[in-house]
Amino acid sequence: MTTWNKETDKIFLELWGRNSPAEIAAAVNNWHSDDSKAKNSRYTTITTARGVMYHALKFGLISSAEVSIFDKQQKSDRQKRGYVSSKVRKAVLLRDNHQCLLCGSKDNLTVAHITPISRGGNSEIENLQTLCSPCLKDNHAASVDFRKPYTKQWCSHCDRAHYQNID
Repeated sequence: MTTWNKETDKIFLELWGRNSPAEIAAAVNNWHSDDSKAKNSRYTTITTARGVMYHALKFGLISSAEVSIFDKQQKSDRQKRGYVSSKVRKAVLLRDNHQCLLCGSKDNLTVAHITPISRGGNSEIENLQTLCSPCLKDNHAASVDFRKPYTKQWCSHCDRAHYQNID
């Protein structure tokens, strides 16, 4: 499945100039998600704000210098968002009683992002939770807040547990 087709090009061109690259990427991803559900497909194509910028370059709407500037800004923003100060780390550990929110372990603790930086998350206390290293490694369910009610389902496809917050 390719990221860009006639329908997504139309979305892109309608939104270009009025919306941010991240908003355009979200609109394209929503279309792909709906399209995948309609086709009963297990896979959904994902694009990013960077992909939107390269698509704009392909259409001749921006220059390669503008893409480079965008890339540098994104990298700088990502580095700022991903940094967790020791003060914030200590506050998160204290809030979570110095134990893993998934298994209760008090060993090998780390402060993990609930919404990953790559998906627009930040390093604010509300977006951080305490997990032990094994749970962080094994947990591949993105954006699950283990402070809130969640479900666990075993996946026979990947032979691992999947977690999801209960709405």
